[in-house]
Amino acid sequence: MRTYLVQRLLMMVPTLFLVSVLVFSIMRVIPGDVVSLMFEDLGYADSIEQMQAKLGLNLPFYEQYARWVGELLRGNFGESLWTQRTVASQIAQRLPVTLQLSLWAIMIAIVLGGVIGVVAAVRQDTATDMVSRSGAVVFLSMPTFWLGTLVIVFPSKYLGWSPSVTLIPFFEDPLGNAIQFIVPAAILGSHLGAPIMRMSRAMMLEVLRQDYIRTAWSKGMSEPHIIMRHAVRNAMIPVVTILGIQMAQAFGGSVIMETLFQLPGMGSLLIETVRRRDFPMFQSLVLVLAILVMVVNLLVDLTYSWLDPRIRTEAK
Repeated sequence: MRTYLVQRLLMMVPTLFLVSVLVFSIMRVIPGDVVSLMFEDLGYADSIEQMQAKLGLNLPFYEQYARWVGELLRGNFGESLWTQRTVASQIAQRLPVTLQLSLWAIMIAIVLGGVIGVVAAVRQDTATDMVSRSGAVVFLSMPTFWLGTLVIVFPSKYLGWSPSVTLIPFFEDPLGNAIQFIVPAAILGSHLGAPIMRMSRAMMLEVLRQDYIRTAWSKGMSEPHIIMRHAVRNAMIPVVTILGIQMAQAFGGSVIMETLFQLPGMGSLLIETVRRRDFPMFQSLVLVLAILVMVVNLLVDLTYSWLDPRIRTEAK
């Protein structure tokens, strides 16, 4: 297992290299010139050429990339072009908000998708199964930005309620913080939970038709014991794969939810940096998000070995 873990960590290196090249290139090919924008708004140089020299944008592409990677290897993410604050400090401030929203959404997705999927499979072709499948299709079909907009507009118009635009810190007001996050997390989690529900139901139906399950029934074991002890664990391996994908999508979906609900996370900061062409901030944000996704995928692979000892044996 240790060898397998080292191999997976080494495989992350070329992936990070490709991500860094892509993200470094994207901000330099999209329309708009950060130097012109900064010169018009800030004007802390006598000419555009002088500002390009200050920012190091007059250097060749490969030299700019080498400098950036060299600073990253020394733990220096650089500074924002607009705020002059270090990128690391802003990421440290925004990352907990994104992680909290994503974890809330994933927990809701697991409860809605996993539990309802198992119940729907056990009660196949009943009203519970029909309602569960219909609900999964509905939530899978509805875009999160559309549903989020409805949740903001209709309560504000008819009930006089609107979400708070100021972040409520968890340690200052845990209840207020939970209320602020539960609505966007529920919207994102319901969308993420729909594929989990469908996969959970399908795999449970397949497992429940296996011979060892019929043998357990013939021995007179109770239904909860058969379902939880024998069926669920064997059905969860493909579900864990979907869960890993959904966790990666949760980081992407947080961009929309943070923008709609005015949450100061990495998603809303990413939108702001793209608008301002703040490429040092953009590059570091995308790189951090890529690392988070790769860590999630690694944890998913390690979860396989816990669910199925045969995988753990083969990995040695």
